[in-house]
Amino acid sequence: MFENISIIGPGLLGGSIAMAIREKNLSKQIHIWARSEASRMKCSEQDWCDLAHDTLSDAVKESDLILLCVPVDKIIPMFSKIINELKPDAIVTDVGSVKESICEEANKICMGKTVHFIGSHPMAGSEKQGMDNASAKLLQNASCILTPSKDCSNIALAKLEQFWNALGMKVSCLGAAQHDALVAKISHLPHVLASALCTSFGDLGLDDFKHAGGGLKDTTRIAGGSPEIWESILLQNATEIIDAIDQLEREIKRFKTHIQNKDSKSIHEALKDGQSIRKKIEEAQQ
Repeated sequence: MFENISIIGPGLLGGSIAMAIREKNLSKQIHIWARSEASRMKCSEQDWCDLAHDTLSDAVKESDLILLCVPVDKIIPMFSKIINELKPDAIVTDVGSVKESICEEANKICMGKTVHFIGSHPMAGSEKQGMDNASAKLLQNASCILTPSKDCSNIALAKLEQFWNALGMKVSCLGAAQHDALVAKISHLPHVLASALCTSFGDLGLDDFKHAGGGLKDTTRIAGGSPEIWESILLQNATEIIDAIDQLEREIKRFKTHIQNKDSKSIHEALKDGQSIRKKIEEAQQ
């Protein structure tokens, strides 16, 4: 599909993408750049890495597709660094969980250039971190949302759609603002909730958690994610996340009021509403 692909930031997601590219034979060469020398050395020993470069310039200058797999607050600074190193008609995408601010800035950087930036958000991840936990299976059958601008190249968009599809992902397109409002509810809010739930247990000790069932482990799993990565996500999508938190607070208050009033019927209806939405989630994931 491509002569050369560059992965900038081969962590959990970047490493998983590189593995899947090699498994699906989508590029003749996979170029890697990592910030630390130790990471670059480790990448060079992997069968999914053809060249691990010491400099960003060398890592991207020959590539047809460049994937910026770095935290959301690093994407635009990284793109600014490489823009003048890219070959004509190169496609650049990111894997960030926030899109509107990134796409707006990236489009400004692209003005007057022959480079195409299209935002991507592969909805695949884990509470585990780093290249050691990467797997080509991470992407399989997961959703990938693209956020092309109105004047986006149709050819570049088609190539990027084909790329994610070839990796086994289910691709759809949304406006960047629409994306941010959606993921605030279905991705960012659950992380805030899991973290808040964990911190509400501050008065419990290690022995207390030995009595917990699988439900607690399931509902708090994503709180194990990287605080550094999630700090930048929450700050960059603050407005939409606050709106989502406000809605959650109203639902929590509704439950609290029903319980305080010992209103059996209302409690049952609230639980039934939750059960109904849960069934929709399961149905959509099939």
